[in-house]
Amino acid sequence: MRTLFQSPVHTPICYNLSYMYSPELTERIIAKLAPNGYTLRQESETRYPLRQLSDKAEVMRVPPSPTGFVHIGTIYAGLINERIAHQSGGVFILRIEDTDKKREVTGSIEAIISAFQKFDLNYDEGPGKEGGYGPYLQSERARMYLGYAVDLLHKGRAYPCFASPDDLAMAVKYQQAKKLRPGYYGQWALWRDKSAAEITTALNDNKPFVLRFRSEGSHDKRINYTDIFKGKMEVPENDLDVPLIKSDEFHLPTYHLAHVVDDFLMGTTKVFRSDEWLPSTALHIELSQSLGLKPFNYGHFAPISIIDNNGGKRKLSKRKDPEADVQYWLQAGYPIEAVKAYLLGLANSNFEDWYRANPDKSLKEFSLSLEKLAASRAPLLDMRKLEDYAKDYIARLSQEDFYNAIIKSADGTFKAALEADPGYTHQVLAIERTGLKPRKDLSQWSQAKDQYGYFFNELFETDFQQQGRQEHLSDIDNNVERAASEAFLSFYVPDDAQAAWLEKMRAAADNQSLSLKDYARILRVKLTGKNQTPDLYAIMQVMGLERVRARLSV
Repeated sequence: MRTLFQSPVHTPICYNLSYMYSPELTERIIAKLAPNGYTLRQESETRYPLRQLSDKAEVMRVPPSPTGFVHIGTIYAGLINERIAHQSGGVFILRIEDTDKKREVTGSIEAIISAFQKFDLNYDEGPGKEGGYGPYLQSERARMYLGYAVDLLHKGRAYPCFASPDDLAMAVKYQQAKKLRPGYYGQWALWRDKSAAEITTALNDNKPFVLRFRSEGSHDKRINYTDIFKGKMEVPENDLDVPLIKSDEFHLPTYHLAHVVDDFLMGTTKVFRSDEWLPSTALHIELSQSLGLKPFNYGHFAPISIIDNNGGKRKLSKRKDPEADVQYWLQAGYPIEAVKAYLLGLANSNFEDWYRANPDKSLKEFSLSLEKLAASRAPLLDMRKLEDYAKDYIARLSQEDFYNAIIKSADGTFKAALEADPGYTHQVLAIERTGLKPRKDLSQWSQAKDQYGYFFNELFETDFQQQGRQEHLSDIDNNVERAASEAFLSFYVPDDAQAAWLEKMRAAADNQSLSLKDYARILRVKLTGKNQTPDLYAIMQVMGLERVRARLSV
């Protein structure tokens, strides 16, 4: 069982006596900081005991914020964390970091949960799966964070800052003008050394304040730590007095405090996060140590990048790139398993070889390598590569699974047509799906209507017939087109073997003074409205004599 004075590093709790306020002033600060009360740190640590897991089991988490659409990078991170947790026999946690209430977008929490469900990222603990370490929405853990903030205040490692936005903006402006390192530190830590009298006056005036961390670091000194992916790191000590608790009516923590408290109480064994958090690592190490906690095992990985219009590489952007939104992938109809396979390929360079060698195995059987992930520098989004994965995945499906997936993805007239005659639909969908080189036309389920819709009269007449003839037969005289169709119908026998059918086609083309290619094009377009299709003989076999006659007679 964890208690207040049993820190994981077994170091004594150090109190900075020179910065401690009087008991009376401390209680006034706490009353403003936590008007609705708080949970003592000792109570939280008693509530969440150390997990009883094997030494090899990893406790991993993904902490998205509900401030907009779900980024595909969240799914990428989720897939990595899920694999590391579950292949080690550990625990995978979804934690919603909803502490930024001003930026929170209605429906975003539900969208995150839905995306994890659709991508089959089965978290063991999280919203809707309340384990023993919840709640898993940070806004519901506010009293716990306040307890740790109060603990820091008692130790002299936190203080109230009443600086206004204008005060802070003026300091930044001056730093920029003098080309100084920006931030709230040293002489720029405006309220760090304010007297008790000045703090009391501000409290009396009901000025809003944030609770700031009192750093004891020096930017001139260096610290060393080992990053799981980047190896040994040497960085400047933290000297920033960052906010810990916000000044608004919610009294919620910033990421800095919430991360340290939650990952400690939830027993996270490895903290994986994007490179953008690398500069904050020294701060988080110092904050952990100020609470008497062992710093976490951090692993900073490169986010998914993209080649922009100027040929440069940059991070996949929420503002600029539609592919950043998970809904882009879902609405386009890319198979979920194919997207996951592609993302695993971005994470581990050896995945593709494994995937090709194990076509019948579940993706969950792939053992993700941290070493390979470390070598993945700025994984590049390549939509052509993704489509290759998607086409390959669809081609691998059994006929029954393929049929069910097409039916599930369809809607409207197309869905009605597919379901009207299941036997015919099965024949349509089976064309050229077997053999050594099955067709790989589909990369998105949304393409199915274009690929198969012409087999059904109600769609052929509205979506394919007239447009196809205008696009692909405009160079053929109407009389030539009509004569070619009539000639074909005069000799067409569905029972003919393909070789005999082809010989008759060749003879008819010669009689019409047409190349076999143009003769076949006329028939193909009149039957399908398209110039590129599966094998024409196979199409006619499936369509049947009545449908072939009706379309070629027009």
